[in-house]
Amino acid sequence: MQHEHFHIGMRTIKSVISAYLCFVVDYLRGGVGMPFYGAIAALITIQKDMPSSFKTGMNRMIATLNGSIFAAVYLFIEQNFLYLENPLIRYAILSLLMIPVIYFSLLIKQPASTFLSCVVFFSVTINHADGPLEFIITRLTDTGIGVIIALFVNWSLFKVQDLYNSLKAR
Repeated sequence: MQHEHFHIGMRTIKSVISAYLCFVVDYLRGGVGMPFYGAIAALITIQKDMPSSFKTGMNRMIATLNGSIFAAVYLFIEQNFLYLENPLIRYAILSLLMIPVIYFSLLIKQPASTFLSCVVFFSVTINHADGPLEFIITRLTDTGIGVIIALFVNWSLFKVQDLYNSLKAR
């Protein structure tokens, strides 16, 4: 039986560093955020190269903003004008509201953000309906922190890797 050599690649290293830094930033902020969302954004943002990372990070931010806005509008309407006693009716409405969430993603030419927009929409409307505005602001902030950290780590380690490769080539 042949054992394959275990290799930890740069993308794994960048992901570990980025996730850790999201937790450190939350700690330095006094633990007021939700570093889980920052770490997820960082993991999603880390890609094989900077252009791909930037594009993925922007898709993540657009998706979070899109899903959050639709969720906030729906929850405002629900809490002020709708009186839904049957949860199945509420779930039917939420499911149908994926149509405008998806349509808007396509309208702004961001099809890659469609899935995550729906995830954020459901996350806010189903899990955080009691305090949605605070959750939305915190989630947007932590997602932005995760994207920025991932882009910085990605850029920094690309520079270190380029330096290493140039020294190795000499």
